[in-house]
Amino acid sequence: MLQKILIRLGVYKLIALILKKTTQFPIWENLEIDIQSSCNRDCEFCPRFLDRSGVRKDKRGNQIVTRIPTEKVYKLIDQASKLGFKGKIKLHRLSESLLDKRYIEFAQYIKSKELRLLENTNGDVLKKNEALCAQLDGLIEHLTIGLYDYKNEAEKQTEIAYWRSKFKKTELVFSLPPENCTIRQGAKVYFEVEKEPNALELPCTQPTRMMLIRYDGNVSLCCEDDGCHFDLGNAFEQSLSEIWWSYKHIKIARTLEKAGGRHQFKRCNQCYNAQKKINRLKQN
Repeated sequence: MLQKILIRLGVYKLIALILKKTTQFPIWENLEIDIQSSCNRDCEFCPRFLDRSGVRKDKRGNQIVTRIPTEKVYKLIDQASKLGFKGKIKLHRLSESLLDKRYIEFAQYIKSKELRLLENTNGDVLKKNEALCAQLDGLIEHLTIGLYDYKNEAEKQTEIAYWRSKFKKTELVFSLPPENCTIRQGAKVYFEVEKEPNALELPCTQPTRMMLIRYDGNVSLCCEDDGCHFDLGNAFEQSLSEIWWSYKHIKIARTLEKAGGRHQFKRCNQCYNAQKKINRLKQN
């Protein structure tokens, strides 16, 4: 209740204006807007896998299926542009954005704002829709395609060749979890591998580089905070400026920039995504 009163009074807006001018805390480099909540896969290496909180899955393990209203997506893009942001935008968080039929519409709007559209996909929607591949080729500047099903090098190279035949203008990169798997909280893999304590001593710069907006407007601190545990604010209720240049966000980000800063926060003190990646093909 107090927070809502302070928002209405413009207190957070004033604080953000002061901190923006006095702290030299830079605007984010990457903006991710989670236009819809669901994914057509359920991967063991993904933080969605064990979620039962009602964010990605309910208590029974059923997917949460919802999306951001169209007008709110446009407003978020407009806000970023007016703040002078000229960096990278993605339209997903822990979701498959190409399931949303509005994707082309949003992509074209992003390009009209002279912003850089990057995307990650598991490729399943594209394999069933060659026309969509053609529409996206060149519209998306940089596309990361997850290759999840190959069992050997020959199968991997066959998949890579397939995708390169579909995209001639868009830069392609391939995510390879079977042999290059990141350890992420909430994933089944997280509990199956040995952790490296030294990873917890490493600085983390994600909170200084990434503005991450979940499908319900809540803002995550980093890619490991899909639950929005830090309570930074809601982009449907506050401006991006108020949230990004808040005293709370800047203090957390500056703490995590320092070696050992992860130990100051429970969520960060369990984060091993900085340690070397796992080759699951060799483990099988």
